[in-house]
Amino acid sequence: MRTSSIASIESRYAAGCAPIPTIHTSPKETTTMRLQTDVKGEGAPLVLVGGGLTGWLSWVPHQERLASTRQVVRVQPLSVQYGLEDRPLPPNYGLEMESDALAASIDGLGLRGRVDLVAWSYGAAITLDYALDHPDQVRTLTLIEPPAFWVLEATERLDDESKRQRDEMLALYAGMTRDVTEDQLAAFVSQAGLCPPGHSPRELPPWPSWVQHRRSLRVGVAPWHHSDTAARLRAFHRPVLLVKGTGSSHFLHQIIAGLASALPDSEMVELPGGHAPQLAALDAFLAKLATFEAAAE
Repeated sequence: MRTSSIASIESRYAAGCAPIPTIHTSPKETTTMRLQTDVKGEGAPLVLVGGGLTGWLSWVPHQERLASTRQVVRVQPLSVQYGLEDRPLPPNYGLEMESDALAASIDGLGLRGRVDLVAWSYGAAITLDYALDHPDQVRTLTLIEPPAFWVLEATERLDDESKRQRDEMLALYAGMTRDVTEDQLAAFVSQAGLCPPGHSPRELPPWPSWVQHRRSLRVGVAPWHHSDTAARLRAFHRPVLLVKGTGSSHFLHQIIAGLASALPDSEMVELPGGHAPQLAALDAFLAKLATFEAAAE
């Protein structure tokens, strides 16, 4: 089941039942920032970019499974790092800052050859921007429900329901710049499609982990300020796997549909699990990822 799958993955690390791996790099606030990374294994590089709430924590089980055959890098968004440290985000923070920091991090790791990129939620919006800026560095791109709001207008997918949900989330984020209350966190979990209908976010096993990470959401309106064009999507000739979760938010499914309509070499798959299909259907997700990446050889 969806809730038990998420609980078995996220909550066991947050509760201290298993150690969180050591951070290999510590970003410094220089002209070009870098993201925290955790590297395991050897071989063809795979980069996993964390989402906007729990960040790289959710990629721990995937890294454990995949690092036996290849080099797997988990990446922590700045917003999550600063939230956990309870620090204000850097001046002029925005999605572009995250994307540039991702580029600097990948370059700094000295990875051999083009990389396979896999990213979830806000991390997928960041990674999409990176990929469009650096197509020659990308072998394949897997995006799991990115809140890339600009795609809705660029691909003419902004229907009434998408606009309503987008505006509700914008209003919620606008009020979370200084701190994030548990009520605001619960609203986010519901709006993002992480909570099954008929349940309260507070009764779900991952709730303590979400509370610990709640300050990761203090990005304000930055994600809405980012814009791009359908022409850039059409010019991206790399294999792209688009993943959506059954029961997730309508606007996220519309974004996936918009990306599928514009990216010239893309395929779409739907898995159970709401906004977290790579967690709720971990085995099915890894199997699909393996097939997709093998076809790109």
